[in-house]
Amino acid sequence: LERLAIDPPKGIVFASGKDNGFIAGADIKEFQDFDAKGTIGGALQRGQQVFQRLASLPSPTVAAIHGFCMGGGTELALACDYRVASKDPSTRIGLPEVKLGIYPGWGGSVRLPRLIGAPDALDLMLTGRSLSASAARAKGLVDRTAEKAMLVDTAAALALKGATRPLRQRFMGWLTNTWAARQVIAPMSLKQVARKARREHYPAPYALVETWKNAGGGMGRRLAAERKSVAKLAGTPTARNLIRVFFLQERLKSAGGKDHGISRVH
Repeated sequence: LERLAIDPPKGIVFASGKDNGFIAGADIKEFQDFDAKGTIGGALQRGQQVFQRLASLPSPTVAAIHGFCMGGGTELALACDYRVASKDPSTRIGLPEVKLGIYPGWGGSVRLPRLIGAPDALDLMLTGRSLSASAARAKGLVDRTAEKAMLVDTAAALALKGATRPLRQRFMGWLTNTWAARQVIAPMSLKQVARKARREHYPAPYALVETWKNAGGGMGRRLAAERKSVAKLAGTPTARNLIRVFFLQERLKSAGGKDHGISRVH
């Protein structure tokens, strides 16, 4: 990124070398290590700095998304100027961090509400659900969809030509994040969260809404508020237990594929 800032090309496309996906997100094992060492705040700050450096590049940037795009992968895409997603059924874009007892901490919770409007952004982050390419396009999360074979070409063309987002999307991105709108939307979101989870058992959704409601000012202040909130959540018993559940689920999935030798079940 430093090199690209010094010698900017006409456009930059981020695409994966993998055939089956873009980015699965952060390494959860590494995340556990940060928790054990007490360095989660530093890890969040490094991630935010990298993505902010990406967002500040003078060249137009485009994320070319095919297959899974989760968590940190989606946050990288949000730091780009534009996003193109492949129409393949395997393409899914989401921010599932709430399922691990935290919420997006590399700038995702700051950028998404201003891109697609706060109500849709909060819904995505609070539920952790993922979107298909067409659903992401409808919400304004991606700017174009393309067949997999044309994905990088479409992204390159978008980087060179640029695009103007529909007026309604830009207006909603601005309006729903004004101070007055945050004071109205936040209590409604908290009421919906309270129907599904109690604060003492599941603090992450409450912390996400409250941080978004209270954090105004420039990008630096909003990122600092996100970082402080997520670092605090990461050390809670809820987050540690949900990460343990995640690893247990992964273990079950890997065990399920083996030949178990069971021929009859009573």
